[in-house]
Amino acid sequence: MITGIRNWLYDKQYLKSFHLDIKTISVGNLTVGGTGKTPVVEYLIELMKGEYNLTTLSRGYKRKTKGMVIASLQDTARTIGDEPAQLYSKFGKEIGVAVCEDRLYAIPHILYSRPETNLVLLDDAFQHRRIIPTCNILLSDFNRPFYSDWLMPAGNLRESRKNANRADVVIVTKCPPDLTVDGFNNILTLVRKYIPGEVPVYFMNIHYADPVPFFKPHYKIEDNVILVTGIAQPKSLVDFIQEKYHLLKHFKFPDHHFYTNNDIRKILDYFQKNHAKNVSILFTEKDITRIRNSGVQDILMDLPVFFQPITYKFAHSGSEFNEFIQKVLVNTVD
Repeated sequence: MITGIRNWLYDKQYLKSFHLDIKTISVGNLTVGGTGKTPVVEYLIELMKGEYNLTTLSRGYKRKTKGMVIASLQDTARTIGDEPAQLYSKFGKEIGVAVCEDRLYAIPHILYSRPETNLVLLDDAFQHRRIIPTCNILLSDFNRPFYSDWLMPAGNLRESRKNANRADVVIVTKCPPDLTVDGFNNILTLVRKYIPGEVPVYFMNIHYADPVPFFKPHYKIEDNVILVTGIAQPKSLVDFIQEKYHLLKHFKFPDHHFYTNNDIRKILDYFQKNHAKNVSILFTEKDITRIRNSGVQDILMDLPVFFQPITYKFAHSGSEFNEFIQKVLVNTVD
């Protein structure tokens, strides 16, 4: 009821939404967590960074600071949030990374601090109605599609399915690589019940690269793996690890979890009990971002610790998506 009233107030313009002079791309979802926003944002960064001066903007979920922060070398997951910290560690020399609870307030500050910025990527902003983005990208997890989900607390939806109609483009993420043409068409039919006919729908597969050693570049990952995750939906990763390795144990923590010494000690105790089996410890890339430069990093320093990079690739029509985004931005009047 609350989200319905809020959206009605924006739709009727009792609450104001603003078109900005700068180009903006919003990446978000209808569900709570786990649809793969960060890999999609990274895809867009790779796509656009050569043509635009980019800055990403998110609220910096679960950071220990408040207000506007433009990321710098001194920042960590605790000061700007784990996902912005991950983006900064990978792209900080090429783009700007900013966090602020109030995105409309933040954009003038971004333009003051980084006047060269001519494109802002709004991370997790589908519900942020105060800004009308140049392009509004809605993500839907193949394993938890919005069209078969329910509003919280019965399900995981933040707002009603019908609000998918605000999207300019829909991406179904985490599709299995063996999805058939009939499977694509069935999903497309279900998505189209909630979006206008002219809104394009694309499909992306998860791609797992080789695990990366965190401390020791020469280490090779063993067949026996202890998996540690602090992400919303680890099922796809767990399935992949079980197919490729012998998964001894999965330490599952809540999304955006900041690891304590006690957490790491439990992992270390299990590792030492199974050390004779030649074991590696595998974190997600987002988890490693929270561990980096934290108090628990030193505890893991001498262990075979790896992280699993996760990217998305279009199942098909990737070039069509790229052309669509470019066309939307080019056709926008500054």
